[in-house]
Amino acid sequence: MELSKNIIKYQAIYLTILFGLLIAYGTLLPLEKLPPVPGSDKWKHFVAFAVFVFPISLFKPKWTWLIFLIGVLYGGAIEIIQPYVNRYREMGDFWANTIGAIIGVIIARFISILKSRRASPSE
Repeated sequence: MELSKNIIKYQAIYLTILFGLLIAYGTLLPLEKLPPVPGSDKWKHFVAFAVFVFPISLFKPKWTWLIFLIGVLYGGAIEIIQPYVNRYREMGDFWANTIGAIIGVIIARFISILKSRRASPSE
């Protein structure tokens, strides 16, 4: 029983770690040739980093600024590493990562505000 309580207690952290690993796999997997990617590359960076920061921003609100900072640094580190795994370093990707992290935090805060308004009795 104690194990399941800990899993629930730390679910936001586990989800964030999972999303971080998926981002690393998708952005740092060495390739001989870059494949054509349908859709906007920037949009994918944006969504990935919004999803990355969202669970902790929603379920651990005291850690919001920490996960935001981690997201920005993580996105920057990925862009620095990418040329070494036959990928392109692009400032546009970094900005898409950063803006995605900002929007992920904003959406989580908005949901928290809506939840707290629903929980409080209306006058």
